[in-house]
Amino acid sequence: MKKGLIISRQAAITSLFISAIGAAANPALAQDSARLSASTNRQTPNETAQGRPILDETIYVDGIYNAQRKVLDIPAAITVIGEGDISRIKAVHPAEVLNRAAGLNIHRGSGQEHLTALRSPVLTGGAGAGSFLYLEDGVPLRAAGFSNVNGLFEAGSEFAGKFEVFKGPGPAEYGSNAVHGLINIQSRAVGADDYSRVLVSDQGYASVITSQSIGPIKASVSLAHDSGFRSDSGFDQQKLALKYENTFGPWSVEGLSSFSNLNQETAGFVQGSDAYKDTELSEANAFPEAFRDGKSYRVQARLERDINGKTLAFTPYARRAELRFLRHFVPGQALEKNAHSSAGLQSAYYDDDVTLGLDLEYSRGSLFEFQDEPTSFSFAQGLHFDYSVRALTAAAYAQKQIALGGDIHLSLGARADYTHYDYTNNADVGQNGRFIRAADRADDFFILTPKLSLSRRFKNSQLYARAARGARAPQVTDLYSVQLNQTVGAATTETLDSLEAGYKFDGETFQAEAAVYTMRKDGFFFRNANGFNVVNGKTRHEGVELSARYQPRRWISFTGNASLARHRYAFSLDEGSAANTITRGARVDSAPDSLGSARLTLTPPQTVFGTQVLGEIEWRHVGAYFTNPGNTARYDGHDIFVARAEIDLSDALRLSLRADNLFDQRYADRADFAFGNERYFPGRPRTIFVGLSAGF
Repeated sequence: MKKGLIISRQAAITSLFISAIGAAANPALAQDSARLSASTNRQTPNETAQGRPILDETIYVDGIYNAQRKVLDIPAAITVIGEGDISRIKAVHPAEVLNRAAGLNIHRGSGQEHLTALRSPVLTGGAGAGSFLYLEDGVPLRAAGFSNVNGLFEAGSEFAGKFEVFKGPGPAEYGSNAVHGLINIQSRAVGADDYSRVLVSDQGYASVITSQSIGPIKASVSLAHDSGFRSDSGFDQQKLALKYENTFGPWSVEGLSSFSNLNQETAGFVQGSDAYKDTELSEANAFPEAFRDGKSYRVQARLERDINGKTLAFTPYARRAELRFLRHFVPGQALEKNAHSSAGLQSAYYDDDVTLGLDLEYSRGSLFEFQDEPTSFSFAQGLHFDYSVRALTAAAYAQKQIALGGDIHLSLGARADYTHYDYTNNADVGQNGRFIRAADRADDFFILTPKLSLSRRFKNSQLYARAARGARAPQVTDLYSVQLNQTVGAATTETLDSLEAGYKFDGETFQAEAAVYTMRKDGFFFRNANGFNVVNGKTRHEGVELSARYQPRRWISFTGNASLARHRYAFSLDEGSAANTITRGARVDSAPDSLGSARLTLTPPQTVFGTQVLGEIEWRHVGAYFTNPGNTARYDGHDIFVARAEIDLSDALRLSLRADNLFDQRYADRADFAFGNERYFPGRPRTIFVGLSAGF
């Protein structure tokens, strides 16, 4: 199809968006009304499935078992994105939902890949895998030492009832990997409205999702295909989830079983100064052989009962993850295969004032890496690694709430984590190029992470201060995928100490949250711009975050968030070139100064067409950032707009339209500098989505 015809078609659909928004804004139609049909799950933008503002929403991750605490009452920075927003977004990638949280910046890569920044730079490798804790219904998606830097593609985000983002070191109930924060994906409850949805785009994306409840079981299925806007970059993904809720005598039971499968043809970076601005380069793929295949299986069950006013709760779980991919992002393009199986138990005994808990987990994992391509630099042809690891983790935690009077509360908590790794090398001990195969060994780590907060609760607001430590044992790859310039066993515990103050306000038409923080991280393990491991790095982080919602009428709302941050190196390291040398006080690369988004949402009770119409325009902002440690190259940032419209065709059917990248901007989802080159993941061009949903 000729480009002119594509633009004409997109312009026509964009015009429909503008018409819908204009009709919604007509003052003659600005009549408040009862909530929209429950059968289609439509909520006004300030409401969750329970019809309450988001600050009044209960939070799951602040104590997996105590789901009665509300965001407004918790002395920490927490964002909950509820079912109403999720339904409107109709995300094809979790980043589209999660980047609505202030201070969170998920860089989408090729297909379902991503890298996360949460009060941090965008982190890669073991740092990216181990610095953020991803959970589903309160259980980590992977064992702590075997995390996946692209971990969210294994979650059932398509079936989410809400997304919860806890910023900064996690609460005492969660340990390793909850360093910069955690993300919990809470599945929809059994008995929540059944629905089915079809979504297609003009760029070759198509998906079908259905979620149905039968008695105490909810079955949810997602099938997605994407041809990709770049050459040889499509994917197919299938997910299945079964949720079970019931009671047996004094016990309540909530179970979840899930399966995911991803088969992805991966597009790599485009290289060269501002290469993402070149349409031909952006749509090409220099790595057509690259791929990523991943499977995951999980089963978990939460059991709890009341004992004399206190609650006893257990969550046993088991999981398996398998991943094969070509390391196209480094010279040599080795094939990596990794897998791990684990089983564990979370337990707690608590009331409103005291929580005591014990967690246990056993894991077995393996990694195999082989390079078929000829030697390139120090990336040598042949076997790099072949090893297996057995891991045992045990943790105990306690949390105490103390009322000091006058609505002032003190919270004291601590968590102790013990990690044991038993490593077996399945190949010859020795070296191949930059890769060093260590002899069999065992490693142990003990971590203590205290938490303290002081809060003052007012009628409809809260003022708080929080001090917390986050820490993690090294990832298995940190310890045993050893490279030149690294000593076996040199990777150590990473710690992050955080001080934070915040204010939350929940008014009738206006809600706001503000937080300011400073953090110090030691023992930072990362890979530099030449692909070598660096141990014992130090960084400093300061920032301000603001989120606000204003709803002057039931049919109109303004929602936005913004963050300003400085992420700096706190050590120096001479790398032999100005681009890669780290200097104390220099800005950490891949760390924008500013992030933000804003939305205008209109949901009038009726329109000139005699049916319900929704219109929304969204602005997404990513500020400029340096792309190398030497701060000699930078990406200028971008501003992207998204438009949405929805029309009720009947009480059960709804048509949705969406234009991503409305003005067809040339931008980069990710920019960095490595192996002497500026590299980019090009952002997607303007894409039109059409969806049809049926609710029951």
